[in-house]
Amino acid sequence: MTREALDRDYSPSRYARDFQATLARQAEEGAALVARHPPQRLTCGDDPEACLDLFLPDASGPWPLRVFIHGGYWQELDHTATNFLAERYLARGMAFASLGYGLAPRVSIETMIAQCRDGLEAVTRWLEELGGIGHLVLGGHSAGAQLACRVAADAAPVAGRIDELLLVSGVYDLTPLVDTYVNEPLGLDVARARALSPMHDDPSGLPPLRLLVAERDPPAFRRQARDFRDAVTAAGGRAVLEDLADCDHFDILDHL
Repeated sequence: MTREALDRDYSPSRYARDFQATLARQAEEGAALVARHPPQRLTCGDDPEACLDLFLPDASGPWPLRVFIHGGYWQELDHTATNFLAERYLARGMAFASLGYGLAPRVSIETMIAQCRDGLEAVTRWLEELGGIGHLVLGGHSAGAQLACRVAADAAPVAGRIDELLLVSGVYDLTPLVDTYVNEPLGLDVARARALSPMHDDPSGLPPLRLLVAERDPPAFRRQARDFRDAVTAAGGRAVLEDLADCDHFDILDHL
């Protein structure tokens, strides 16, 4: 592909209906929930962006836990972008944590993975002290799906606590991004991009995967979802792919 074609193929905003309005609405919903149901803010280390908001239901624990990592191509947004998701889980007696990390170019993707792992460790320790954890699902959107996969593949003990991965409109092969606008703040070469790609890792040890893709996702995202599902199942892992109609890369989160 030419650079122009690759840029188009990996540009979610080109295929979305009104991504700015969607992000603004989701942020407003999240802020309104925080005002009504204040979360516990946990920080992990010295980076102020490596933090999370933990929402607890009114019922006592142990709680099923949903931890979600935001997208933004590793260079935009923060953990509060997914706070709006907490309301639907709280209504079902589940705890919810929106997980943040430092952004490029200030922070490398390798550091982001470590920060997300540390955040998951922090929230699981906190909940164990408060009342315990039931079923643990780690989710991620777009770049957050790649980060979630890398955390789940980590050798740290917390990775073994993950019962399921929920991966939404994710990027599983970073090598095509090396020649796109996305890479300007990331500074990846092909070798690093491959090493960071779940597609080029052994997926057989991952927890069961639920992959979601939007009808109006860019073609590259739709291909990557299918290819990653096929790679996981070929390696003996468990993965299901759901293709959600009438939504795009941004408002797909409204359909969770």
